[in-house]
Amino acid sequence: MLELKKNLFIIWIGSLLLLLPFDTFSQRSTKSQKAKKKEAAAPVKAPAQVVPLTAPGSARDSIPAGDSLVLPKDSAKVDTVVGDLSTTVVYTAEDSTIMEAQKKEVHLYGNASVTYGEINLKADYIRLNWVLNEVYAIGREDTATKKMVGEPIFQEGQSTYNTKEIRYNFKTKKGIIKGIITQEGDGNIRGQRVKKDSLNNFYLAKAMYTTCNMEHPHYYINAPKIKLVEKKQVISGLFNLVISDVPLPLGLPFGFFPLPKNKESGTSGILFPTYGEDAMRGFYLRDGGYYFAINEYVNAAILGQFYTSGSWGVGLESSYMSRYKYSGNVMLRFNRNRSGDEVNKILKNDIRNDFKLSWSHTPKPRGSSTFSANVNIGSDSYNSLNAADINTYISNTASSSVQYNKTFGSFARAGASLRVNQNFGSIDAQTQIRKNGTTNVSSDFNFGINQFSPFTIGGQARGRWYESFRLGMDFSGNYGVTNTLAAIDTSYATLRFIIDNPIDTSRLKQKVLAINGPNLPTIFDNGTFQGRYSIPISLPNMKLLKHINVTPSVSFQGELFNRAYNYTYQGNNRIRIDTTEAIYTQYAYNFGAGMNTRFYGLFQVRKGRLETIRHTVIPNVSFSYTPDFSRNRNFYQEVQINDKGEKRTFSKYKNLATGGNGRASGMVNFGLGNQLEMKLRSKNDTAENQFEKVSLLDNLSINGNYNLLADSLNLSNISLSANTRLGKNLNMNFNMNFDPYIYEAYPGSTSGVRVNKFAITHGQGLARLQNMNFSLNTSFNPAARKVNTEQNKQKTGASEEQLEFIDQNPDLYVDFNIPWNVNVSYNFGWNRTGLAPSNTVQALNFNGDLSLTPKWKITVSSGFDFAALSPTITQVTIYRDLHCWEMSLSWTPYAGSSVRASNYNFTLKVKSSILQDLKLTRRRSFYDSGGMY
Repeated sequence: MLELKKNLFIIWIGSLLLLLPFDTFSQRSTKSQKAKKKEAAAPVKAPAQVVPLTAPGSARDSIPAGDSLVLPKDSAKVDTVVGDLSTTVVYTAEDSTIMEAQKKEVHLYGNASVTYGEINLKADYIRLNWVLNEVYAIGREDTATKKMVGEPIFQEGQSTYNTKEIRYNFKTKKGIIKGIITQEGDGNIRGQRVKKDSLNNFYLAKAMYTTCNMEHPHYYINAPKIKLVEKKQVISGLFNLVISDVPLPLGLPFGFFPLPKNKESGTSGILFPTYGEDAMRGFYLRDGGYYFAINEYVNAAILGQFYTSGSWGVGLESSYMSRYKYSGNVMLRFNRNRSGDEVNKILKNDIRNDFKLSWSHTPKPRGSSTFSANVNIGSDSYNSLNAADINTYISNTASSSVQYNKTFGSFARAGASLRVNQNFGSIDAQTQIRKNGTTNVSSDFNFGINQFSPFTIGGQARGRWYESFRLGMDFSGNYGVTNTLAAIDTSYATLRFIIDNPIDTSRLKQKVLAINGPNLPTIFDNGTFQGRYSIPISLPNMKLLKHINVTPSVSFQGELFNRAYNYTYQGNNRIRIDTTEAIYTQYAYNFGAGMNTRFYGLFQVRKGRLETIRHTVIPNVSFSYTPDFSRNRNFYQEVQINDKGEKRTFSKYKNLATGGNGRASGMVNFGLGNQLEMKLRSKNDTAENQFEKVSLLDNLSINGNYNLLADSLNLSNISLSANTRLGKNLNMNFNMNFDPYIYEAYPGSTSGVRVNKFAITHGQGLARLQNMNFSLNTSFNPAARKVNTEQNKQKTGASEEQLEFIDQNPDLYVDFNIPWNVNVSYNFGWNRTGLAPSNTVQALNFNGDLSLTPKWKITVSSGFDFAALSPTITQVTIYRDLHCWEMSLSWTPYAGSSVRASNYNFTLKVKSSILQDLKLTRRRSFYDSGGMY
């Protein structure tokens, strides 16, 4: 009986202990300072606890089983006490976990974490109540720094919210938050007191909206109330802009800020203009407008500009992208420029209409067809009046092409293209504006059959020599128009006869037509069509003396024309030329052979690290023969040209300027290439047998040809070219052209006429130098930037297309990580045609940048023209990194003309968060160059 009483007493005492609140045994205040120090030195994270979030309904439920409460099966208790939560709650804490069974609460201390489905909450202190289905979290004050640490971080799905205090209900999905900070796209939203409803809307009191991610933002939109609607848009009441804690006096009654679905979409909004001054048109606001973030694949911007002289302009620009298929951008601009110069007003040259169209379309190679475009078309004076950067301003040419190519299996191919080449003309001495620009437009198409071997049985080669015999087929056509009408040479001294046709006296000189409606019929009437076809044949290669490669060749080619010329002698040294419109053809064929080999010369030096110098010589000789077609009356016409009975042969399909005589040709082509290398011993003493090759001369070549069957001037000009890299950064290019014949004076010609007399036989040396070009360029920088696509994609959230554009266009960005960078180039050019005076071009150009501080950088671009004895166009730009803002001031102190000199441009704008993470500053906006932003 005594033993039974003793056992009942022990059970009773144990039950009382189990029913007592857990914090009776685990109060944080009862821990000794020594124990706390041990925990701080070696913290041990408590194991994760799983709680099914239901009220304990019996003694069994209130007993902890491995710090886990078991979900009761009584549905009535679940409905009345807990609700309909669909999953369990997992919680952890590094310091301590205290459960109050009577209050149905769990207290988590020290780096606590609670996870429920997609919801995760972290804080220094978290209280979890499984009756109210509620969680409460707050940080704690650090006694040393008097700052709050371990403040709550609430994460729901992909969204993260930094808060000071939060109370959240798992069942209703509603919450009360104090001091929230959340990132939505590029925007940063903050509020002192926030309510969250079940639809995931946030109602913020005393709120701010900014793109600056600093704890204390440099600027923000200040609003008493802001509503964040389902992460789609931000709606604000009365608000004003605050910059550096200085509120601007102007405000707006409401604001609407759409949020992108993902980071690639961007955000629609106003584009603030840049400010500056133009020497000819006065002060301006340029490139202001509105940006439309249509979706993650297409964006657009409408831009405008205004000058105090009355000039104005509009523009439309768009970028598009289809992942794994293509990407591109389009820009269309129209400017009406009114000069403020009084002289231009008197000369009535004060108004000009300029336009520019650019389109870049880059495909991702897939399938059997590709379409690409690179269009850059503009009026003559657009670059000189409207370009923002120096390279575009000084550019005098532009080329455009649109191409489509398709393959049919492995044998056939086809393609079509449209090409436009422009020369913007020369600068007018009075207006300093380019004029008389030329434009050539050509449309091309082609179709071909790839070469195949007809003697390969079943497509399997068996090593027989004749199996390398291959043939194919190519056909191409071209239709071209130009606004440049070639001069009609009616000089008797040149033609030795008089053209009897009526001659447009305005065509006696080259004529450039303005491209407008009235001139289009004349331009298209002078358009020409030409088709070409050929059957390339590859013959078996042979070896001669084991080291000489012999390559025989046979080719058949022809041309198609849309007009033919007929010449009729009228007497008295006059010839009438009649033109007929139809489709005509002309063909030719030739055959020949080529030989090439290479041999080496080795010079053993073995001095210092230098071991050997190797000289490689690559000679080549080829011969081709074309039969005489001048007697074929279907292609050529022999015509009497004067009363003396003298006759000449003319092409029936090519005009006098481009026609040939169809005579036989026996062309010998020759060339000699040279390379010079040295072998150096490795600097590493342990690698005695390791060597490195260094190129001393990448290439030195001499080329020319000799026509064995020509009646005069058999030898062509001799060309000499060389290029090499000196050291690691210095590149050199050099080329010269020599004429072996002499020139004699001719009336009316400054260069004279080339005659069949060798220069060496008349005491003028081996040959006459016609032109020479020499260039040196180098660059210096301590550390070049290279974009690591994968790392930056993870760090910034940028798309591959955005990072690829940055990597391919480094000149468009300022990298503050590089302390300095210098590029220097020297160019020398000399040319002289016959007896004409020589012309020399010599200039030294340089550009570079210097980081004055981690936030300030200056770039300079300038040079010196030795021929003109004056500086080249000079531009100085200062960049300031303002973290979430960027500032730049660009000034052109010298340009050689009043159009560009003294221009300046000032920009202050918010920059993309992607560029902040990459430590880059965009030199100009995406709409200035048409690139992806």
